[in-house]
Amino acid sequence: MTHILAFESFDGGSHKQFRETLMNHSEHDWNWVTLPPNDWKWRMTIGAKELVQKAEGEGAFDKDVDVIFATSLLDVAALRALLPKPLRTTPLVLYMHENQVAYPTHDKRDATFAFINLNSVLCADKVLWNSKWNLDSFLGGIDSLLAHTKHSLKDIEQEVRAKSEIAWVPVEEPPPSIMRVKHDDDFIRVVWPHRWEHDKGPEELLELARQWTEPLNLKWILLGEQFREIPSALQTFLDEFKDDIEHAGFVQSKEAYWDWLYKADWVLSTATHEFFGIAVVESLLAGCKPWLPNRLSYPELVPHESLSASPYKDVSNTQFEAVNAHINPAKASIATKHIDSLINMTKW
Repeated sequence: MTHILAFESFDGGSHKQFRETLMNHSEHDWNWVTLPPNDWKWRMTIGAKELVQKAEGEGAFDKDVDVIFATSLLDVAALRALLPKPLRTTPLVLYMHENQVAYPTHDKRDATFAFINLNSVLCADKVLWNSKWNLDSFLGGIDSLLAHTKHSLKDIEQEVRAKSEIAWVPVEEPPPSIMRVKHDDDFIRVVWPHRWEHDKGPEELLELARQWTEPLNLKWILLGEQFREIPSALQTFLDEFKDDIEHAGFVQSKEAYWDWLYKADWVLSTATHEFFGIAVVESLLAGCKPWLPNRLSYPELVPHESLSASPYKDVSNTQFEAVNAHINPAKASIATKHIDSLINMTKW
C-alpha cells in the first residue's frame, strides 16, 4: 500500500468531490491536509505555508509518506520548498483540475497565477490533467505568454508533456436504488446542469430555448448552483419559459439530483469554459443523450459522431450505445484505478 500525503488548498465544489470520490475507491492510504474554499488567489500565493503549518499541527509529517500529492490551486514549488527536508525529495504528483492560463476573466490578464501554475508543473515529478483540453490549453497559453517576455527558457512544452498524463476525474455512478423510468409524455426533457454563471453560456441557452422549445415541445430542468448575481440572459430564460421549466435551482440531496437526471432525456451544455465537465458526465451516466458543443473537453467525453446529436436531428440508438462505452473510463472505480496506477509509477 502506498502512503500518500495530499494537499488541497480549496476543499470545495469539484475539488472536494474529486477528493472524496478518490478516497472512496483508491487502494492507497491517503492523508489529506485541506483548507476551506475561500479566496483562491490567496490560496495560490500563501496557501502552501498555511497547509504546511496545518500538516505540522496534525502530525502529518510524523507518518510514513511515499508520495506527495497536490492539486492545482496551490504553489507547489513553494510547498516543496517548505516541506521538512526529508520530504522535499519525495516523489510529488500534481493533479491539474484547471489552469489559470485558460481561465476566463473580464479583467486584463494578470499572468502571475499562470506562471505559478507553470512553476508548479515544472517542479512536480508527475502531472495529471483531467482532460487533454486542459493540458493543451495550458501549453498554448503559456507559449503565448512567454512570447511576450524576455527569457532563455528552452523546450518547456517537451518538458511538460514528458511528465504529463491524462487522468479523468472519477465520477460516481447513479445509486442502484434510483432507476430511469420511461415516461409517456409527448414532450422532451432537457437538463442544463451548469452553475449559473457567464462562462456556462446562458446566452446560448436562451437562444436555443427560443428556437426549439415550442417546435420540439421541450421541458427544462436547471440544476446548477446559483449565486447572488444571476446573468441577465438566464433571468430572461426563467421569465420567458416559466411554463416550460420543471425545475430550476440547486439540489442539495444527491438522491434528488440523480432523480432529476433520470427524468431528463438530453443533457445540454452551452459552456464556453470547462476543463472536464463532471455534471455532464453524471448526466451521461444517468442515461441522458448528449447535446454538446464541439469545443473544450467535450470531444474527449463523447465519440466524434455524437457531437452532432441533438433533439432536432435524427439519431440512432447505436450512436448512444457508443456514448455509454466511451464514458466508461470516467466511472469512479475505473478512473481511480487509473490514477492509483499512475501514482505507483511515480514512486522510486
